[in-house]
Amino acid sequence: MKAASQDAAAPRVQPRSITGGAKPPRPYRPSSYASQAGRERGRSDRNAGRGDRGPARATRKGSGRDIISRVLIGIGIVLLLVAGGIFIFAQLGYRQAADTYEGLSAYVTVDDSNGDGIPVVDWAALAEESEDIVAWIYIPDTDISYPVVQGETNDQYLRALPDGTWNNSGSIMLDSDQTAPGMVGQQTTVYGHHMSDGSMFDPIEQTLDQANFDEMDTVYYLTPEATYRLTPLFTARVDDTYVAARQENFGEQATLRSYLEDLRTYARAEAADADERIASADQVLALVTCSGMAPADHRAVMICTIAETMTVIDDGAEV
Repeated sequence: MKAASQDAAAPRVQPRSITGGAKPPRPYRPSSYASQAGRERGRSDRNAGRGDRGPARATRKGSGRDIISRVLIGIGIVLLLVAGGIFIFAQLGYRQAADTYEGLSAYVTVDDSNGDGIPVVDWAALAEESEDIVAWIYIPDTDISYPVVQGETNDQYLRALPDGTWNNSGSIMLDSDQTAPGMVGQQTTVYGHHMSDGSMFDPIEQTLDQANFDEMDTVYYLTPEATYRLTPLFTARVDDTYVAARQENFGEQATLRSYLEDLRTYARAEAADADERIASADQVLALVTCSGMAPADHRAVMICTIAETMTVIDDGAEV
């Protein structure tokens, strides 16, 4: 009886009928769901990772390029500052040299009233400025009008003005091994820089061109004892090792002429009557300057022959 009453009290579960041919719901399987969710998360994480790495890599590359750009800009600024400093320094040097030579030129008067244009030099005044001034060189229609100094060595005035002040323009100078004031031996060698502002012996270097050579027809070399009017013979371009260009004496005139013929083989420009003048030459003036941009290893050498010699008498007149 007890068991029967228990059965009667217990609810009966009737199976539900499936109508319409619908499929029964799939059973809930947590393990299967977790596996699918894990796969989805993993795929999502990988995609996210790839998306994050792209911008990071681009940022790193961009940062590297920015650093290089800044470094290059910095170097460019430094180079501009250095170039500006060099330019300013050079201009100050040119100005200093110009002022010095302008002051010395006050002791030289060029009177062209008679058409000769021969300079007159106050040698006593120049001696007070520098005891090493031995001559004066003047070339009409150029900026060449300078004192000629002679030092104990050729380096003494290479980067110094006649008063001894350091300056990159240097001085026009007679070779230290030759006899002052020049025009004593068979060859007088005078050196000068050719500056980028056109000063000093720049016009000499320009005569390597025949047209420029033809325009320069007279050179004056003045000493306390005489004034020499010379005419350019030729301008040659030689290695800086061509030491014959600084030789003062050659012995016989034939040896001097042989030297001139040899030097002439390097000539870039020459006078129309060069043959006749070489044959009769017994004394020449050689004007020497660097040829080409620094550091130049060539020299332009203009050879001039004497056209007229005017000696100075006691009252300063020339005959």
